[in-house]
Amino acid sequence: MMDSFDLDFIGWFYATACGLAVLFGLGVFAVHYVRGQLKERYKDYNILNDVMLLMIWVIGFGGAIGVIDRSQWGQFLLQLFCWMLIALVVLSAASRMYTVYKLGQGVTRREWMHILVGMTLFVVPIVLFCVATILSLRTDIARVAFGIP
Repeated sequence: MMDSFDLDFIGWFYATACGLAVLFGLGVFAVHYVRGQLKERYKDYNILNDVMLLMIWVIGFGGAIGVIDRSQWGQFLLQLFCWMLIALVVLSAASRMYTVYKLGQGVTRREWMHILVGMTLFVVPIVLFCVATILSLRTDIARVAFGIP
């Protein structure tokens, strides 16, 4: 049987990672605002996409804080975040591959292999880590820690 992640590790890891992602996202908004580039950036692009992406990271941060606090809602939110992150990463990689396929008419077989290996090295660890987190949050030990019967 595989060991599961420690709940404290899960909570602090995701709190740190999601907190940094939220701060980075807010920093990008702030830089665009200060430089007067918000209107230019969102002229042909919907701001809702960036706001929703930021909200996904906020959900992860909230879930992580809930896991640190051992709140039942924290377990639910962090699992929700992991599922959303898996979907986001897989769909993003698939979208990039489709774009290369459609626009990259002169892409050689070797370049395709490099792209595929690069995507695999990016997607697989994130998906595996998220799945391990979800499974760790569903163990009997975790259920007891969260007070779930």
